[in-house]
Amino acid sequence: MRLGAMNPMIGWARPPLWVAVAAAVVGVLGLLVFARSSILVRPDLLAVVHVVSAGMWAGGIMAMASLRPPGGSWTAPEARELVERFGRVAVIAFVVTAMTGLLRATEKLQDVGDLWSTEYGIVLSVKVAGVAAMLVLALLWRRGGAWARLDAGLAVIVVGLTALLAAFPAQA
Repeated sequence: MRLGAMNPMIGWARPPLWVAVAAAVVGVLGLLVFARSSILVRPDLLAVVHVVSAGMWAGGIMAMASLRPPGGSWTAPEARELVERFGRVAVIAFVVTAMTGLLRATEKLQDVGDLWSTEYGIVLSVKVAGVAAMLVLALLWRRGGAWARLDAGLAVIVVGLTALLAAFPAQA
């Protein structure tokens, strides 16, 4: 993780390579299985920006969750420093993800009622609830709580829901 290599260097902040490889493979497979006709056939810059920024946010959470700070506590000074470093990146990635997601949703939904009356809207509503739960966990984690693994688990579910949303036809 590049954040661990910044000065002052945090030597233990190096997630295993398998975390990045697994996340990349799952992401590519998800796109190939669920979104082949929607993203790969008709390139959509908004979708690409959404997926890349979400990958930075959720992938960073997964990488952080794979780390074990000295003494096992995220309240240790080096662990806090790493969380602060990631927090700066995560906030930017989340804002871009949320903005592009909102724009994509307005393309798919006709009105607010579609959130509970269409299949796309229901999946989107569940995804938004997952993202909201991730934000709560991130705040708790930032305050020193041991929520990294649960946050990473929710990230996997949200990424899966995103792949499912990409499989819906152009108009809901």
